[in-house]
Amino acid sequence: MAIKLGRRSFEGGALLQEELIAVGRELYERGLQTTRSGNISVCEGAMFFITGTGTNLGRLKRSDLVAVDLRDSAPIPPGASRETPVHKAIYNATAARAIVHAHPPYAIALAQVAKQQGIMPIHNEGAAGLQWVPIIDSSVRGKEAGEDPTAIVAELVRWCSVVIRNHGAFAVGPNLDEAAYKMMLLEDVCKIACILQSLDPANAT
Repeated sequence: MAIKLGRRSFEGGALLQEELIAVGRELYERGLQTTRSGNISVCEGAMFFITGTGTNLGRLKRSDLVAVDLRDSAPIPPGASRETPVHKAIYNATAARAIVHAHPPYAIALAQVAKQQGIMPIHNEGAAGLQWVPIIDSSVRGKEAGEDPTAIVAELVRWCSVVIRNHGAFAVGPNLDEAAYKMMLLEDVCKIACILQSLDPANAT
């Protein structure tokens, strides 16, 4: 089923929408989002679907999803997430086909106390799946506004995830399942690091 947007369309639009709804629910149920936080998107061809601003990812409906044109010259549709410019920039600079932006508690906490400009996973799955998780500063600390894409994109060109201090994290993948997995793995990595620090402060990240 193709979903039309002007002269363009998503050939698999309905399936992509269902995937977004399912991933949003899982992220919410795992405690990685509040009722208003985060956004997710999936790309096909020259278009992508993204969640609307202020939507509850745990209770997404098709009407909460906004279709966006990838072209730099194309305007951002009304109602799209305030992070839509970041998603568009990531798609145009990387091979990512899906993006998850979440507010994982352990990742946010660890970024505040990390001594390095990144997080090194200490268990095999984390090391294989993430390798290194850079930490950058928020460009809109204390504001409900979209981040500047520049620093985020610079890290996601090299790595599959990034944590934004005082804000949250982005993870990318070739599809929604993989992007969501990277986000969940990131939170597991940070949870393990926090536990380790509580048991042995000398092992602070």
